[in-house]
Amino acid sequence: MDPFVLFSLPIQGLKNGTHHYKFSIDKKFLSHFEGSPVEEGVIDFDVELDKRSDMMLFDFVVSGYVGAICDRCTANIHLPLNDERHLIVKYGEAEGETEDEVVFISREASEFNLAKYLYEFMVLALPITNTYDCENDPEPPCNFEVLKFLKDENDEEDSNNPIRDALKGLTEN
Repeated sequence: MDPFVLFSLPIQGLKNGTHHYKFSIDKKFLSHFEGSPVEEGVIDFDVELDKRSDMMLFDFVVSGYVGAICDRCTANIHLPLNDERHLIVKYGEAEGETEDEVVFISREASEFNLAKYLYEFMVLALPITNTYDCENDPEPPCNFEVLKFLKDENDEEDSNNPIRDALKGLTEN
């Protein structure tokens, strides 16, 4: 059985207008993507489809978290994701071809599978660094031993360091 069948929208016979869908992806979904930068998490998608006679406009609201290792303290964290994405699906002869955020499908297509786009939009929502403001969490997941070491390093930076002073002189030119 196709693991992505749950992410197919029946578009043949769907009336023009706005339609709302909700999808959730998790570790099981992510396991189908080899080499994925994300192995676990729970990501929810609120999808609004504006179906028109000549195209479909999708708006995706991404929210949830992915499992990651904090770049600051090396603790396992639930890295929050929040993003919005758009996709335009047009009917045309160039089925399967894409131009940026435009996808072409045949007029005879009976369904449109969103699995690939849910995955791509989740990856695009990943921040550049695996950190977030965890200080507001009731129980921060931080590795306080590493943070203590980093704090000590920052304190040393404030002291007089001849090498650092020489490097600062280079950037002032």
